[in-house]
Amino acid sequence: MKTFKSFAFAVALAGLTLPMAGCSDDDTAPKGEDVERGDKACRIETFTLNFSDGTTLSGDVYDYDKSVDLSYTTAEFEMMKSATATLTLSEGATVSPDPSQTADYTQPLSFTVTAKDGKTARTYTTKPVEKVLEGYTKVEAATSKTATEMGIGTAADYKFVGVSGDKLVVGKKVFDYKTFAPAGDLNMTGYEDQKMTGMANDEAGHLIAAVNADGASAVPTTIICWKDGWDKAPSEYIKSETSFIGKQISASGNLLEGAGIVSAMNGTGPKGAHFAWARLDGASHPETPFYGVETNVPSNDGNWSQTISACSGDPLGTWFVYDPETGNGGNAYTWTAWTAHNNINLTPIPGVLPSDKGAHGWGNLTLGSVRAFTFNGTAYGAYITTGWPETYVAIVDNNGEYLLNPNDAIIPVSHTGSEPIPQITYVYNESEGAGYVFALEAGQFVKSWKLTVVYE
Repeated sequence: MKTFKSFAFAVALAGLTLPMAGCSDDDTAPKGEDVERGDKACRIETFTLNFSDGTTLSGDVYDYDKSVDLSYTTAEFEMMKSATATLTLSEGATVSPDPSQTADYTQPLSFTVTAKDGKTARTYTTKPVEKVLEGYTKVEAATSKTATEMGIGTAADYKFVGVSGDKLVVGKKVFDYKTFAPAGDLNMTGYEDQKMTGMANDEAGHLIAAVNADGASAVPTTIICWKDGWDKAPSEYIKSETSFIGKQISASGNLLEGAGIVSAMNGTGPKGAHFAWARLDGASHPETPFYGVETNVPSNDGNWSQTISACSGDPLGTWFVYDPETGNGGNAYTWTAWTAHNNINLTPIPGVLPSDKGAHGWGNLTLGSVRAFTFNGTAYGAYITTGWPETYVAIVDNNGEYLLNPNDAIIPVSHTGSEPIPQITYVYNESEGAGYVFALEAGQFVKSWKLTVVYE
């Protein structure tokens, strides 16, 4: 809102000795008891925009420069392109053009107010002004159900999680992702004889799964994509002759529009061998079919659930790593802007698996995974880790600041064997402006958290 203290003071002084000025510049308003002179004769008292969704926006009316500031948020800007207005005027005054007609208020518009004398007039001009709001990301628990409640109690059959559109997919069962109500079975047409080795989805909710003959390390492995939704037949997206390519897959960005990345484990080794494809506009680019990645964190010492995940479709952006370091509870790392497959500067993120909760891992049983994403302009890693006697979920940014602290998301469920590995994924709901994180401990539970931007 504008404030002009010196101007207001000057007017106040002038009012002590001078008569009030008329609406028009030449002050031609006739004198008489039936005509109100001065500012009150042809003013816009209030100015309100009416949007199609029933909400309104109040404008700030300024007489000194005959303007109406319309301070809008990002969401309101689109609705301003087709809005009507309601005005309160000086008694007996009229306005032109008719504000009840739909108009585009993202552009300046002029309204002329004529006093009841039919001659004295003043023209106000609207001005769109972007409202700068301080927003912060809020996370809250959304939905939680046990595997038994959802009918997915067999861990070996329901050990992968992903999102297709507005549906949550666990193994080959499909649920509404807000309520976890059953919605049907995943369409596997063309791949009925294949077994899954991994599942993931991108930010937009395009579902992919890695399949091969035995559901283990057999080659070749195919990554298929449900481009038209979970209830339609999938199609081939990536084909690989490399072992382990279907293990611990992750998807980022948008795999079908814009830029997307699929990352997956490619064997194990002393430098943590992984690789990732960059996908642009949903098509393969043969000149750069994939980027090799060496995390420099060993994956050949029992850390075979090591996972890497990108925050966007930009391979030079921010990535997160989950490393289950044998016997030490697991570690989290992040990196940005790597220049070569073996030139990565990992930054550790302490506390993903709280060290003050007792023993968390023994051998290969310190399991977990990570799904990276970007929300409200911030890069995050969503982690799920497990050992005994509890499972932990955390959401942390690349500066080590926790949005969801694992100490606040402790699930009293122990992991009972070396497989399956706990899974986690993320999707963005554009219509809500909200993000959803889903965590699966196979045979135990599915839980979700909702991320929103709150303005103060």
